[in-house]
Amino acid sequence: MKPSVLVRSLVCVCLWLIASRALTAPLIAPSAIDWLLDCPFPAFERPDPEVLDRTQCGRVNVPRDYAAPQRGNVLLSLTRVGARQPLSREGMVFIQSGEPQKGQGTTFAVHLVSRWESYATQAYRTLVNRYDVIELSARDLSQPNGVEQAARDMEFVRAQLGDTQLNYLGNAEGTRVGGRYAALFPERVARMVLVNVEDREPAASGVEQLLLKESARAVAAGCVKRWVGDFLVSGTQPPPSTRCLDLGNWE
Repeated sequence: MKPSVLVRSLVCVCLWLIASRALTAPLIAPSAIDWLLDCPFPAFERPDPEVLDRTQCGRVNVPRDYAAPQRGNVLLSLTRVGARQPLSREGMVFIQSGEPQKGQGTTFAVHLVSRWESYATQAYRTLVNRYDVIELSARDLSQPNGVEQAARDMEFVRAQLGDTQLNYLGNAEGTRVGGRYAALFPERVARMVLVNVEDREPAASGVEQLLLKESARAVAAGCVKRWVGDFLVSGTQPPPSTRCLDLGNWE
């Protein structure tokens, strides 16, 4: 065989191998999230059907200890309520209710989005239409390093979902996770609302943060609802006279 023929043959073989490997490569990068066909919500729960149609549930394996991966993994539940207008999607909001979720599913995200749909304000319409709402089952935060590991869980899932930043809404014990996440990954936080803060950490530099608090002596529920949407969507801060602002001097 002449050298020129041999060279052409080798080039053809190489091109064929490259094309074959390209065809067999996955079109979508593999994810650590195992999305389920159906959400395992208890039968007695009746979520809003329209919200339920946009809801996905999954399981995700995360390191038991991010500093010692050899200790194995733990399995967490994940709920995602997708934006109603996915082509106009602007981001995602991670939420933590701060209370243990009973049953097989983590349904607080579904209930919260269902409530947001009833709020007749532009901010909440934007949240429902353009943001995914994500809920990740929490670890036992009373364990040593529990809050740190939970914050790293959130970062692990954010990276799996592919957004460069997240918004966060946390209540009570969930504020500890949000505060720790902002301290560890300030560049990953777009905006953060913490309601009824426990064990406040110093605010992370450069993080847009709003602290709110409900009070038995003030009609604060409507006040908190009023400002969560406005702040998460546009960063609008309440005036200093707002009754539900957490200024650190509550009863």
